[in-house]
Amino acid sequence: MKVSRIRAAAVLAAVVASGLVGCAAERVSGLKAAAAATVSGVQAAAPSCRFSVKAIDDKRDQADLGTVHTTRVGGEGFAQWFADGIAVMPGYSREAAPVELRIEVVKAYIQSLGTLKSANLVVKVQVAGNGAVPGSKVYRGVDGSVNWSSSESEIQAAFDAAMTSLRQQLAADQAGWCKA
Repeated sequence: MKVSRIRAAAVLAAVVASGLVGCAAERVSGLKAAAAATVSGVQAAAPSCRFSVKAIDDKRDQADLGTVHTTRVGGEGFAQWFADGIAVMPGYSREAAPVELRIEVVKAYIQSLGTLKSANLVVKVQVAGNGAVPGSKVYRGVDGSVNWSSSESEIQAAFDAAMTSLRQQLAADQAGWCKA
């Protein structure tokens, strides 16, 4: 009896989710720049190392950001959204700083499988300055979550979560940037 209720609940959830996915837009235009900068908790931490960004180079193969179910995600606004997302990191300076980053965006995409979606940001960060030997490292910010409706706000939230993941990884290495 208990197994049949669980099975019935699972079937109902799948039907509801597939019905919501079926109502998705055909295309969403892209990302909104302000959203990446308003993710909670970003500005709470004290800067461990001042840095500036020399350049953000978009090295992606295509400008669009992928597909969620049947919804194509355009790349409009991506460059500004990404730059704003980095600029809210503690320690970021628009002026010259002891450490200088050059960021290459290698991949930025979202994809889905059934009722799951995954937003991904893959970047190569070159660090120079503060007397340190220049070095580089690849980071991957990811959000894997349930796809309820393939809506613009849901896609935006997935990329914002991937940006938060990316910033957390950068922040973990940030203190080491100033140790030379």
